[in-house]
Amino acid sequence: MSSRLIVEAIASEETLLALATAEDRAFVEQFGSAKRRCEVLTWRAMVRRELGEAVAISHDEYGAPQVDNPNIYISISHSRDRVALLISDTSCAVDIEDATRNFRNVSSKYLSLSEQILAERYNLFAEMWCAKEALYKYHRKGGLDYVEQISILDYNADDQCFVASVCDGEPVVVRLKREGNHSIALIG
Repeated sequence: MSSRLIVEAIASEETLLALATAEDRAFVEQFGSAKRRCEVLTWRAMVRRELGEAVAISHDEYGAPQVDNPNIYISISHSRDRVALLISDTSCAVDIEDATRNFRNVSSKYLSLSEQILAERYNLFAEMWCAKEALYKYHRKGGLDYVEQISILDYNADDQCFVASVCDGEPVVVRLKREGNHSIALIG
């Protein structure tokens, strides 16, 4: 399995529109927020740069982005000022968050009691949020309860990864990365 993670700053709308294809410009017209248009234009530009200008981008029934090559999988995430793109030859998922946000204050909304203890022990609140988001995307079915159905089972500090499961399924390894003030969780 091979995967590639690309993280970039979100550019200005003017810069992004100058680089965008006609399809991308038409697609972002649906968004009223300039911030949202910039996020979408950034990741679409990244996908086209990495996979070729002619790549067709669409979304599956759950809203996850996909490309027209059945051997290439993509996952997208954005934080306040960054976009993460994961490209893989197998199903994949990524989440990026600004780790300076206070995830601890809302931890009961996304962590079980045992997960809260693990997060406290290693100060992994942002990383666990990212992991749960990536697992949600990876599951590709929607409607999951973050506390009851997405479980962080273990943490390996040496390898910087979680072992997790969704709906008591097979174990999934969630790799962790740090880029500046950003936490990133990736599967695939």
